[in-house]
Amino acid sequence: MKTRQLFMLLLAAFCFTACAGKSDQLKAPADKISEPVKMEKPVSEKPTQPPAKPEEIKSGSDKLIIIGEAEYITIKPDNIRLTARIDTGATTSSIHATEIKQFERDGKKWVHFNLTKKSGEKVEFKRRLLRTIEVKRHGMDQQSRPVISLQTTMGPIVKSSQFSLTDRSQFKFPVLIGRSFLKGTALVDVNRDYILSPLSGGNNEN
Repeated sequence: MKTRQLFMLLLAAFCFTACAGKSDQLKAPADKISEPVKMEKPVSEKPTQPPAKPEEIKSGSDKLIIIGEAEYITIKPDNIRLTARIDTGATTSSIHATEIKQFERDGKKWVHFNLTKKSGEKVEFKRRLLRTIEVKRHGMDQQSRPVISLQTTMGPIVKSSQFSLTDRSQFKFPVLIGRSFLKGTALVDVNRDYILSPLSGGNNEN
């Protein structure tokens, strides 16, 4: 009887020791678990690319910039960026304007008008009236247009140029560039559009 009790005690002790060891083995991996180290990749900054240098051609003593049949033009100082069609058949450039009204200031003639941004926002302008031109339109009555001067940029071209004010809402392009703008400045490649970088002439409207 004593032998049996002794055997049972030894068996119980063995089972207890085995279970305790197994429990330690199960807990061990949990003690070794650690979060993976996150390595942050360095942010590489892309260098700002300067605007491409415009193509030029020499004509006599002038260096003419080659432009496309359509280009972006920006009206300063309000940075109104508009699309312009280049028309070598037109003498004076024209721009779409609304609420055109002439008035006098200090005995001189001025013009009040609004230009419209791409967003639809209207910007008010007041400029000295330089002259008035009569424009013949096919199948329509002759139109009288006031002519004013605007500071503009077209790519690297920065200049003050004359524009006639008219309603161009029925046309695709709000601006038409004529020979008065191009003379001594640019040469038109009719096979290409938007050659010039729109940002190279200053901060333009987005």
